[in-house]
Amino acid sequence: MIAGRLTMRAQVERNQATGTDGWNNPGEPDFQPVGDPLPCFVWSTSGREVVGDERSALIEDVRGLFALGADLQPEDELISVTNRSGDIIHFGRLKVEGPLQHKHTHREANLRRIG
Repeated sequence: MIAGRLTMRAQVERNQATGTDGWNNPGEPDFQPVGDPLPCFVWSTSGREVVGDERSALIEDVRGLFALGADLQPEDELISVTNRSGDIIHFGRLKVEGPLQHKHTHREANLRRIG
């Protein structure tokens, strides 16, 4: 069962902005919390450093498991990932990238750290 694996909680925010500016571009984002924190399990499988001429960047592959009925959409952001007692496990915002993958017992998402 996947329910035993979902030991973390993620507070989700969704962009509620509507309309466009004078140039017909999307307006400023307005992220608002969506419901109660979702049961989840978030992990990082690998991290690597890319070094250029003047810069270096750390690239991390972050994934998340969510229940089949979880209210989660592409472009949503996880503002916090905590354990059941409320201790922060993953610091910083994580953005849901691309479509969620539907598995037999859960949904899986690619996450990108926003920094």
